[in-house]
Amino acid sequence: MIRLRRRRRRRDSTSMTNESPISEREREILKLVATGASNQQIAQQLNISINTVKVHVRNIFSKTGVMSRTEATIYAINHGLVTPERFAPSSASSDAAPVAEVIEETRPPAPTPAAEPAEPATALAQSDPPEALQPTITPAQPPWLRLVGVAVLLLLVVGGLIIWANPSLAEPLAAAPTPIPVPSSDPNQRWFSRAPMPQPRAAFAITAYDLDRKLYVIGGSIDGQPSAAIDRFDPENNLWVSLTDKPTAVSHIGAAVLRGKIYVPGGIDATGQVRDILEIFDPREQRWHSGATLPAPRSNYALVAWEGQLYLIGGWDGNRVRSEVYIYDPQRDTWSEGTALPSPRQDAGATVVAGQIYVVGGSDGAVGLRETLELNPTEGEMRWQMKAPLPSPIANTGVVSAISMILVLDPVNKSIFEYNQMNDVWISVDVPEFVVISSRTTLLGSDFYIISEDSFGIMSGYKAIFTTYISPYR
Repeated sequence: MIRLRRRRRRRDSTSMTNESPISEREREILKLVATGASNQQIAQQLNISINTVKVHVRNIFSKTGVMSRTEATIYAINHGLVTPERFAPSSASSDAAPVAEVIEETRPPAPTPAAEPAEPATALAQSDPPEALQPTITPAQPPWLRLVGVAVLLLLVVGGLIIWANPSLAEPLAAAPTPIPVPSSDPNQRWFSRAPMPQPRAAFAITAYDLDRKLYVIGGSIDGQPSAAIDRFDPENNLWVSLTDKPTAVSHIGAAVLRGKIYVPGGIDATGQVRDILEIFDPREQRWHSGATLPAPRSNYALVAWEGQLYLIGGWDGNRVRSEVYIYDPQRDTWSEGTALPSPRQDAGATVVAGQIYVVGGSDGAVGLRETLELNPTEGEMRWQMKAPLPSPIANTGVVSAISMILVLDPVNKSIFEYNQMNDVWISVDVPEFVVISSRTTLLGSDFYIISEDSFGIMSGYKAIFTTYISPYR
């Protein structure tokens, strides 16, 4: 039977190669599906809405001819999009089969299309049956074995009568407690420390690259002079590595990951000039290249990736604070202008949550702001809507989000606030004494990292999604 299934699977996999090719974005999503990521997690990682993810997943199923996420994973492995080693067990045991093979063995045979006529019932009779279908002759059971079976049956009947007469005997023994995950309320359990940055500096860009699960710190200012340095941090090994310098040394910049590359627009160079450049780093090739220049010079902006595009929000042009929003399309390598902010601001924080862009705090050039803005599509147009203001103004805002949670960092007052979307309110988050609060923060996996902008380059981490275990019998 196993041989027959394998033959059918070979025919199925052969037919898949003749399906319509999937797009680059669909390949990205298929790779994430193959890792077991949910639609919510994919949307969060790619900075797109859940509905967009669902549309892409439907298109992937249609083009590849698969019917489930498991079949999509097999398709991704067979076509080299992911390697089976990523799914293999950590044990080095020689008899451990690759997961791809295990999935194939348990997969039911592909259903025969309704339009295809059924094979005649005499087809097998006209040829030798396959080895897997050969009849198996079972030896006759000895008489004593039958007697044992009768005795066991009698014992079961007698036991059933005893339990019927005394129902208390049927009560099960107390099972071992089942751990239930619950959010941890102890702030000291959520916070941790990591190795400091090897080249401490200020006004740098920081972003997380989920494909290799590492952090990238780019540019910044050392003793008032812009830097071109780029450092990579590996949280698993608590290790920093210096990479190829950025082509242009700039400070007061942001960075965002889009389609497997890191985008760094504008900034202030060594002459004090605000630049309109766009420099793009490919972590896989360890190379920099240039993109289309910005519509106007910008620094001190907010930057997010959303719906496959880059949104550069507000900032400083060298003369005054701006309210324009510029949108970059990486496929066309072009910039366009989006819906402007209600008022100019610089050094604001921005993030994407549940398919919406949030812009928080910042400065109008003179004082800090308390405003929280949300970008929503309304009747085909994009509009900024006011949400609950911050408890206090934050002129240089750090913002990070995980799933539906938004955290805002205030370096001046050394405080953190969490936004409750359901009730549209901000609440204070307890912060231990050893934690250094900075506006330079990013999320990687379920943890977010903060790096100080002083000469120490201290790094703190916070578990945004953290669970402890309690017994349900307490």
